Amino acid sequence: MREDGERGSMSLEMVLVTPLLVAFLLVLAGAGRLVDAQSQVDGAARDAARAASVARSAGGADQMARAAAAADLRGRDWCAGGPSVEVDLNGFRAGGRVAVTIVCSVDLADLAFVGFPGTKRLQGRALAPIDTYTYRGGDE
Repeated sequence: MREDGERGSMSLEMVLVTPLLVAFLLVLAGAGRLVDAQSQVDGAARDAARAASVARSAGGADQMARAAAAADLRGRDWCAGGPSVEVDLNGFRAGGRVAVTIVCSVDLADLAFVGFPGTKRLQGRALAPIDTYTYRGGDE
């Protein structure tokens, strides 16, 4: 049996708890968006580095890395302004390495009211070894 002093307490609890629950769910959604975006940027950097490592020339490596990164991130509207791809070919020689860095800004403006910044800059970097025994001819 309910006492008269407790009438409406369930409604009051719901009014107080519901905004906190909604804010918590929005924070989870924002964190999930960031984790997914970081994973995709890291994967694109890894794929770009691998594509560059199998090229036969430095020019071909640069083109292949950029094409692989663009293909991995194609259609990703969360990457504001498109990805920035930097290919480091200083170690491009037999037995050397190639490095690719991809930078992308994730738009979080729709979650700003729960504490997320307007945009978050994500960076993915990957290194790939270049086979010692692969022929490296001139630019293709």
